[in-house]
Amino acid sequence: MSSAAPPAPASPRRPSWVSLVEGSALVAFLALCVALVVSRATAPPMVALDPAALAAGPAAERWYGIYFQDQHVGWSLSRVSPMPDGGQLFEQRSSFRVATFGKLQEVVTAGAALVDPAGALQRFDFFMAADAVQLVARGEVRGQSIEMDVIQAGETSRLSFPVSRPPQVGLSLEARIAKEPLAVGHRFTVPYFDPVSMAEGEMEMVVTDVEIIEGGEEAWWIRSSFGGMETRALIASDGSALRQESGLGLASVRMSAAAAQAVPSGAEPVDLISLSAVRLDGVLTEPRGLRALQLQITGVEAERVPIDAPRQLREGDALQIEVLDEAALPDGAPLFTDPEAAPAALQGALVATATLPAAHPELQEQAARIIEGAVDRKAAARALLDWVYKNVDKEPSVGVPNGLEVLRRMRGDCNEHTALYVSLARAAGVPARIAAGVVYSDRIGGGAFYYHAWPEVAIGPDDRFVPLDPTFGQWMADATHIKLVEGDLDRQVEIMGFLGRLGFSLRGAEAAQPSAQP
Repeated sequence: MSSAAPPAPASPRRPSWVSLVEGSALVAFLALCVALVVSRATAPPMVALDPAALAAGPAAERWYGIYFQDQHVGWSLSRVSPMPDGGQLFEQRSSFRVATFGKLQEVVTAGAALVDPAGALQRFDFFMAADAVQLVARGEVRGQSIEMDVIQAGETSRLSFPVSRPPQVGLSLEARIAKEPLAVGHRFTVPYFDPVSMAEGEMEMVVTDVEIIEGGEEAWWIRSSFGGMETRALIASDGSALRQESGLGLASVRMSAAAAQAVPSGAEPVDLISLSAVRLDGVLTEPRGLRALQLQITGVEAERVPIDAPRQLREGDALQIEVLDEAALPDGAPLFTDPEAAPAALQGALVATATLPAAHPELQEQAARIIEGAVDRKAAARALLDWVYKNVDKEPSVGVPNGLEVLRRMRGDCNEHTALYVSLARAAGVPARIAAGVVYSDRIGGGAFYYHAWPEVAIGPDDRFVPLDPTFGQWMADATHIKLVEGDLDRQVEIMGFLGRLGFSLRGAEAAQPSAQP
């Protein structure tokens, strides 16, 4: 790969807006909560958009080079076609490579979005393939809801998302932006939906600066914010995108087809995991055995790091993590064979979702085999942890994890371990949810915190969740597990707002004494 800086973009001729964030679970916008209803689809799946059948007119084709930390790693092609009724069809496909823990992986995406003459989204398709794992999402706006089919692991789930007003997806943002006056200081909001994370909310946009490009034409920098995650794009006066940038140095640059596809090879790729490291001012020894840890939060507003008493406490910018005493965890709590029989606070941690399909017969049968003989929730949770840790091969992965797919493939990183564990736990009647945050590792670059996911389970009679880690085989997760968010994909993407900003410094080192894991 080349280490040269991306070339200056060519002067555009037609409107364009290519979204890099839609297409990778590694680069996504901060999400607001969305009501998610999952059921087995009894109606036939939605029909994919077919540009030929839609009788689209001549398409305007634009090519982009995709860069990661100034390395040319892939390309993206977009088309905009006029429709007979005055609407527009937006199409996009891309291919790019990322390295995780030294493993080079290719991500391929494709999508389409159809808008009406007023620029309102009507239908969309999305496809993603990474490391032989595929995700297909097809949806349409129907009144006050988005109806969507999600296909993973050969299974189709029908989802319904209530919306207050019709949103845009990444591909259709162009139609909305084209209707706004471009002037420095102009602010506007756009209802937005991300088919990958299945998150919905308001995207805030502001025109921040003006730039003179080739030929004396004006172009405008627009900063977009979806919660804590920001991107920016250089937009010409006709609404076309010349360049788009997002977290961790990811960018797309308008160029010729030949230049966009001329992705060099041979250079050492930038590793996504190493690049996203969270710096620690200080050194930890034996991190997997730490039972208490005191840190100072730096780089972000301290209140963005949640309090999760009694394990994770925060006062000002001082953060204290203490591993729960296993002896205090009660025995005898029953499994929930019927989620509706569980306390209201635990029911959400027992239901099936698109990525955690706990009701699937394969997961139900596997969970029953693993917990056979378990006398209570605590024993079942421990048996599930031991099984996932021992049987799932540990290797880097890129994509959207799905519990059923992990069960069939039996390999992946922390996301796959966690998705499988939570799916099996819910199938077994153990309330479980996903926590995402950072964990300390001294195996990469001298030691730092890295982004990580792990399960939390409700073992006792109350609604208190305790963290486990099937990736590390830890019955009680060590004190370097710092939770930033909890929930499914629509919440996990909130971590993107911490990228490149969060840091820690060590406090009270005498409180961080190692102790062997049970």
